[in-house]
Amino acid sequence: MYATRPPPYGKAPETPLGVLRAERLVFDAPSDLARDPVHLARLRVYLTDLLRPYGLELEPGILDHGRGQSYGEMAETVMGMAIAPDDAVDLVVLAYAIPDITPGRATAAYLSHICPGNRLAFAVCDQGVAAAFTGLRLIREYARTGGCRRALLVVVEQAELPYDTGEPVAIPAGHRAVAVLCGDPADGPGRAGGLEAAGLETVRVRADVPPERAGAVLAADVAALSAGRPDVTLIVGGGLAADSLDLQDVDRLRIAPAGRPYAGVWWELAGELAEPKAGRVVFADYDPGLRYLCLAALDVVVTRPSSTSEAPSGTAVRLPVQRTQRTLAAQEHP
Repeated sequence: MYATRPPPYGKAPETPLGVLRAERLVFDAPSDLARDPVHLARLRVYLTDLLRPYGLELEPGILDHGRGQSYGEMAETVMGMAIAPDDAVDLVVLAYAIPDITPGRATAAYLSHICPGNRLAFAVCDQGVAAAFTGLRLIREYARTGGCRRALLVVVEQAELPYDTGEPVAIPAGHRAVAVLCGDPADGPGRAGGLEAAGLETVRVRADVPPERAGAVLAADVAALSAGRPDVTLIVGGGLAADSLDLQDVDRLRIAPAGRPYAGVWWELAGELAEPKAGRVVFADYDPGLRYLCLAALDVVVTRPSSTSEAPSGTAVRLPVQRTQRTLAAQEHP
């Protein structure tokens, strides 16, 4: 069993941490397991036993549609895009909210097995949109020990939840995965898009933030991180309403499309880094049910200007000098 302890208080090494690479992938088709009769029979028994203590029942025939996805296969594919076969990885963190269709498999352990290097792996869940940000925080803390040179954060969401949870739950519109390779920004080349380094400036998860306060709290954080900089890009997930944001300290805004409640902001981050622009990138999301407000910031250095004015996907808006909520609402794309 792998065991470690945090560095002594006040003596933690200042280990640089940043994003070396980010890849994203949409899965248009369901998993083969979603149409495997043997697997579905076992899944039906598992879910029936899971729901019975709560007086709930599995809807008859709900699994026969064959629409679900497996996080193991999704993560394996996108991880293969983010790391080369000879890239040693010390830590793999899987972040998700909606369970997948293979609840009997320890997916993080499976990913540890297929990933190159001497890797520790675990999953973060039951935190809504905060799961991936918590994963990034944990990666930063492991890096501080000096024993984690490279880590992989894998954010996944799939669109099939075959039972009523009893509470409102944001269900994704599709199956998506994002892999974020983290490490020392000086430890290796960036991507072909011109990314040289993306150092992690901060990562925060604020608890018990009321919905009516989320925009104001985020604005204060963005203002502190901007500090008068003219090159700040803000990426927001679907949990933050665009018309509630104070954008006076933001040069560019990128909005995750609807239907991507958990991976959306990370999907847009990968798109932003695919055609990077030098400056500070702040990305944030909010979970109204769990009242988590999450934020992180990267300082991006590029080797050459990007080839396009906007990175693909999502909504990217360059804000005018006089930036107001009303101006944003007029320019936002559907």
